[in-house]
Amino acid sequence: MKNLRPLTLSAALLALMTLTAPASAQETTVPAATDRILLRQAQGEYLLDDGRTLKVHVGVRRVGVALDETPLENWRAESHELLVSPDGMRRVRLVRNVDGSVDRVMFEFDRVR
Repeated sequence: MKNLRPLTLSAALLALMTLTAPASAQETTVPAATDRILLRQAQGEYLLDDGRTLKVHVGVRRVGVALDETPLENWRAESHELLVSPDGMRRVRLVRNVDGSVDRVMFEFDRVR
């Protein structure tokens, strides 16, 4: 019985941490397996037309995008061709070759009015 109490407290602490974590940290931002395979082909660094560098990282459950030297930010994959920022104001369109590999990316953003 004495050995069971520390284990129960640890389990309760883990459950409390899970319940208090933000929902965005728990939800996956990578779609189903077929789209995930195509997204993995997009992983890498791309040079944009304006000279900035865009970095795309595709993990098992998350898609990260960084512009220049900013840290990776969790983005949502709408499809294997479109990544959307958490605020919905920025998008990365993946332009693919005939064989499905990513030829280039287009960085789009909405201007605040």
